[in-house]
Formats: sequence, C-alpha cells, structure tokens
Amino acid sequence: MPGSPPADDNRRAADVHLRTVIENAPLVVWSIDRHGVFTLSEGRGLGQLGLKPGQVLGQSAFEIYKDFPELLASLRRALAGEEVVAMLHVVGRVFETVYQPLRDASGQITGLLGISTDVTERHRAEQEEARLQGQLLQVQKLESLGLLAGGIAHDFNNILTAVLGSASAARLHLPPDHPSAPDVENVISAARRAADLTRQMLAYSGRGQFEIGPLDLSKLIGELRGLLESMISKKVRLRFEFGAALPAIEADVAQVQQVVMNLVINGAEAIGDQSGSVVVTTGMQEMDEGALSRLQLGERLPPGRYVYVEVQDSGCGMDEVTRAKIFDPFFTTKFTGRGLGLAAVLGIVRGHRGAVEVRSAPGRGTMFKVLFPGSTAEVRVAKTCAPPFRGQGLALVVDDDAMVRAATCRILRMMGFETIEAPDGRAGAALFAARARDVVVVLLDMTMPEMNGEETFREIRRVRDDVAVILTSGYHEVDAMQSFRSEGLAGFLQKPFGAEDLSAKLGAVLAERARS
Repeated sequence: MPGSPPADDNRRAADVHLRTVIENAPLVVWSIDRHGVFTLSEGRGLGQLGLKPGQVLGQSAFEIYKDFPELLASLRRALAGEEVVAMLHVVGRVFETVYQPLRDASGQITGLLGISTDVTERHRAEQEEARLQGQLLQVQKLESLGLLAGGIAHDFNNILTAVLGSASAARLHLPPDHPSAPDVENVISAARRAADLTRQMLAYSGRGQFEIGPLDLSKLIGELRGLLESMISKKVRLRFEFGAALPAIEADVAQVQQVVMNLVINGAEAIGDQSGSVVVTTGMQEMDEGALSRLQLGERLPPGRYVYVEVQDSGCGMDEVTRAKIFDPFFTTKFTGRGLGLAAVLGIVRGHRGAVEVRSAPGRGTMFKVLFPGSTAEVRVAKTCAPPFRGQGLALVVDDDAMVRAATCRILRMMGFETIEAPDGRAGAALFAARARDVVVVLLDMTMPEMNGEETFREIRRVRDDVAVILTSGYHEVDAMQSFRSEGLAGFLQKPFGAEDLSAKLGAVLAERARS
C-alpha cells in the first residue's frame, strides 16, 4: 500500500501542532463571519469564561455579548475594516484582544479573527504599581510639607510667644470690666489660632505630636455640641446619634476635637444658604483586612474593633475629581478657605493609626467616617485647674528673641520673681556663672546663635548641677528632645506659651524640686 505524500503528512502534523498550541495556550482564538456569527472558538482561556471549545459556534456574538457595549463597538469597528486592540473585562477576568478583519481574494471583508489573551494578573500588578506610586506621591507631599512646617515653626512660634505672653500678662493687670479687656482677649485668641495653624500643618505631615490617653469619643463630641452649634448657620440642623457603651479610643483630646469640628463645619458649609442637616454619629464596627484596604490610610491597619465618628451632610456633594483631591494640602473649593482642614484631618488620623472613609455624589451629600482603633483602657478623669503660681528668687531667661525675653520676664516678675536675661547661649552661660548662687530657675531657648541650648545647658551644669533648667522651643517636646542629648532638664515648655502655661510649668517644676 503506497504511503501518503510527504506534503500531506507535513500538513497534518502542522495542523495537529497548531491545534495543540491553541488548546494549551492561555488564550482564546475565535472568529466570526460578517454577520457576527461565531465560526471558531478554541483555546484554554475559554475555561476562564466558563465555556468549552466550540460551544458558541453558530451563535451571534452580538446577542451573547449584548450587555458589553465596549466589546460590541470593537466588533463593529473591526468588521468595518479597522484593526483594533482593546481590553475586555468579563466575569472577573481581563482579556487583551486583537480584532483582525478577514478579507477574501477581492478584498471584501468576510468576518474577523480575534485573539484574546488573559492578562488578569498583569492588570492587577499594574493597578498595584499605580496604587503604590500614588502612595509614594502622598509620602513625598507629606515630607515636603513636614519640612516646611518644621522650618517655620521656630521663628513663627517665637513671634507668637511674644504676642501671647505680652497679651496674657496685660490681661492679668486688667480688671474684667476694663474697656480694653475685650481687645486683649481678641489678641490672645488670634495668637492661639495662629499657633493652631502651625499645628495643622504639622498634623497633615504626620509629624504632629499628641498627648495620647484613653477617651470616650461620644462624651468628647457631646461636650462640643454648644460650640459646634454656634459655629454653623442657623439654617443647618445639627443632630447627634451616639452609640451606647463604646470602647475607649487612645487619642489626643485637642486633635480629635479638631477632626470633628473640621468635618462638621465642612458639612455645614457644603449646605450653603439652604436649609439642611448635619448628622454626627458614633458607633463601633468590626473591620477585616478587605474592608480596611478600601479606606484611606487603611491598607496596613490590623483587623479588629474600631470606634468611629461619622459626619453626614445633606449638602451639594462632590464628583470623583473633587473627591480625589480633598485631602491634598491647600486644595479648597471655598473662596476664603486655606485648604488645610481636611489635610489636617488626614494627618491626625494617620498619627492615631486610624482610617477614613468618604462617600459622596453630586446632589446627594457627603459622608465622612473616621475610624480609631478600640482600646481596653479606662477613660481618664480630667484634672482640675491649679491656682496661679507665685514664686520668689532670681530667674534667668536665655533667648535670642528680644520680644520673647521681654514678655517672659514681664510674666515672671508678675509671678514674684526677679529676672535677668541674655540674648544668646554664650552670654547666658556667663551671666549664670556670675549669679549662680542666686538663680532658682533658668528658661533656656533651644535654638540660638553662638551656643545652642544643649551647649549652654552643659556650661550651666558645670557651674551648678542642681539648678532647675526649663527648655523652651517652637518644636514639640518629642522632636526637640531627639536632638537634645544632655540629661538633667527640669522640664520643657513649648512655644508659644502665655502666662497660664508658664505659671503651671514653673509651679510643677519647683514643687518637684522642693519635694526632692
């Protein structure tokens, strides 16, 4: 029996090889005629679609995929003669598809050939890379703003210390009914608001430092009710719905108050001149890794029990573009806004290891939910205010800012101290050496020319190691002490400070010295 021609054998072998490749490659090879009817459907990728090879033969692609308008548009373009490459999202998978028109010998289109490659994993990797790049950009923004905030903190807080110190000293001299008393109160209030602005910038950068302790979130917000009602339009109804028996959160009182006030005021301003409502709700929620990963800042938080405050307004809402920018520093939709409110909220939440959820749509209002990790600690009891401190003896003030020295010395004299002052570290150390027997307390600035605070402190300790030295700085204590390597400080006082702050610090430091 004669054998088959070699050409036929080669052709059959090539056909078998091609079918083997198509059946095992992670793709779908398919074709339709010019009416959209399937004439070929092969490939291992069909399994990802829940199909078997040849299952759709004779069926219309336009009917099967009628709910996929982007796919139908690509089919029509290819049947019109255009080679198309497009992504197809179907049944949770992503396919990159090449649509190639098929032509007869006369050039007339008879159908099209499609090759669809499953690129789901590549698509997920690209999305993850984009997410990480977005996080990197956010970190770079934080670092830039952190450098800015740290750079201005010292000089800015020196100015505020002079303003706040002088005004608070003047207030101590004025009777409550004095005509100038309201003006002095306004100066003090403005100086404290300016200090808050610096803290907002530090908070956004994630470098703000907090005084952390267990807090009752519902109680803290309830105590703000009167203040919040006075800060928003009378046309806006403010309603509170507090969850019962919530766990405590580990948080800083002032920072959490700032978060709530910013969100409520933003909600009220989104309502504008219309009537509307802002609802503040607290509660507890169990969060798993999946739920946390969908929140702002939640990607790396541990699953568990979270206590939340939710602020829902009936205002104008936001579109996708606006919502993507609301936490950017200096972004604002308000004519008079600074664009730091929500940026500060994000920084505060970051510092408390929390997360933020935002839901909004144009005409449907906005919801902000801030989640804090629940705590098993008991809520602390607020301390009672101590009476103004009265002292005696000689106080040395060492600071390179003349206005700060003048304001601080004035407050100290009102408290009963005698004062001497020095404009830099070297002069301060020399003045202390000359009056070491008489000095009972030294207020020492951290950043000065000639000799900085640390160097000056060491010189003072060489002369007398038992004198009370209080370090002052425009930076927070944690940041300041990271670069202050000497031991033996009696205390730390952050600028800007007023008469009440200085009185409380001196009272605590000198009382401790007397006991020891």
